Amino acid sequence: MSDATSEVRIRALELGVAELRVEAHEHRATTAAIFEVLKDLRTEVSGLRTDVSEIRTEMTDLRTEMTDLRTEMTDLRTEVKTEIAELRAEVKTEIAELRAEMHAEISGLRTEVSEIREDLGTVKRSVGNLELSMKRVEGDVAELKAGHMELRNLVAGLIR
Repeated sequence: MSDATSEVRIRALELGVAELRVEAHEHRATTAAIFEVLKDLRTEVSGLRTDVSEIRTEMTDLRTEMTDLRTEMTDLRTEVKTEIAELRAEVKTEIAELRAEMHAEISGLRTEVSEIREDLGTVKRSVGNLELSMKRVEGDVAELKAGHMELRNLVAGLIR
């Protein structure tokens, strides 16, 4: 029995070895597949690292561009504020000059109106004189009234 038992044991061992060889072959195939997957993963990770690096570079470029744009915007704001201040000063100066001119013109017109009123008063006092001079004075008065109205219209136009 020892031979038969030994033979059964040898066959059992040979079967075990054959199974181990099949398993080892399967493990080698699985290992090769795992290495292929790892190789693909390494390639993918390398690509992703490259992408991340490119994205970081783009982000750095964008940050630089944003900083440049902010600086430019600040400079433009300063320029615009300066221009606005200059324009305001210019407008204020022009308004002051126009006011002074208008006041001078109004004063001149008031003087003229005052003179015309004085003349009108003189003309009205002279109405009591001769009829001939009265007719002449009436003509002068009509002219003065027309001039007065024209001056009033001019004054009204200037005041508007």
